[in-house]
Amino acid sequence: MNNQDQTIKILKISTCSLSTLGSLFIIVVYFKMGMRRNFALKLIMCLTISDIIFSLSNLMYIYPGPKPQYKILCIIQGFLIQYSSIACFLFCFLLCLCIFWTVIKNRVNLSEHQMTFQLIGFCSPILFALIPIITNSYNTQIYVCGIANDDNDLYKNNQALFVQIESISLFYLPLWFFNIVGMTFIIRVSLFMTQLRSQSYQNQRSRNSDQQEMQLFTQQEYELQLSQRITQNMLLYPIIMLICYSGMTIYAIAKLCDQEIQILRGIRFIMADCLGLCNSIAYSYNAIMILRLKKMMQQQQALPMMKFRSSSKDSDYSRKQFESFLSIATIYNDQ
Repeated sequence: MNNQDQTIKILKISTCSLSTLGSLFIIVVYFKMGMRRNFALKLIMCLTISDIIFSLSNLMYIYPGPKPQYKILCIIQGFLIQYSSIACFLFCFLLCLCIFWTVIKNRVNLSEHQMTFQLIGFCSPILFALIPIITNSYNTQIYVCGIANDDNDLYKNNQALFVQIESISLFYLPLWFFNIVGMTFIIRVSLFMTQLRSQSYQNQRSRNSDQQEMQLFTQQEYELQLSQRITQNMLLYPIIMLICYSGMTIYAIAKLCDQEIQILRGIRFIMADCLGLCNSIAYSYNAIMILRLKKMMQQQQALPMMKFRSSSKDSDYSRKQFESFLSIATIYNDQ
């Protein structure tokens, strides 16, 4: 192992360790916040569990060699990395789908389908991870074991081409399909939020100058904006995932074109290993705002949603949209 490979190994161990600690931090905060009935946060918890499996499997150091034990360990590591990666893609997609259905379609009872979502997220990746075992496609990738092989000589035969196609079909296509569809949900929700803020501003201008009503509206407006920000921050997860896996994608495309970007040979693994750490940073920022919103609601001793005046023309619309955001940001729909 040369100095460059040793440096990459050290960086991989460091990023995987930080990502594991970050994921454990998310779990601790999740239980401390007392919001275990919130469906969106449950999906983030499932994503975090997948992150932990991914980080721990990447921490396995397997020295390449001819011994049978190496092949078995390589298959185990490849299976765990493949399984946890697909699980991350799926739960990230399901989170975007949950937010889209709640905000755009106004479906606040998605927790009824909790078991279905979790079965899809945890069971479907098993199939994606078993196929390479059947086709004997788990091999060393210099720093970890996975589908395909970094040995350039293997890419000159038909078997290597098959392995590359298998890698694209079982890893990169799910990565980009689930995240691109998730990004379309993000765009729809973001445009909807912009429209909602614009309408809220117009409603504010059309109200009379009654001081008590204006004070109540200002409080409700702040709560709505806070709920919207919490929802928007949850949409950071697919963006983070695409950034973290961009190095692997670019490297794979270059290999298909019979080119190799040397700088990405090791950096791509470090970028992917940062996923859990980046997710924990996004979660920490969101947790602060969720706790702030919960405190405001507790101080009011009643759900702020119920304070919309029934005589207001926009009452039904505001009530419905506020309920959608609160169902994501708090445990409103379970109270």
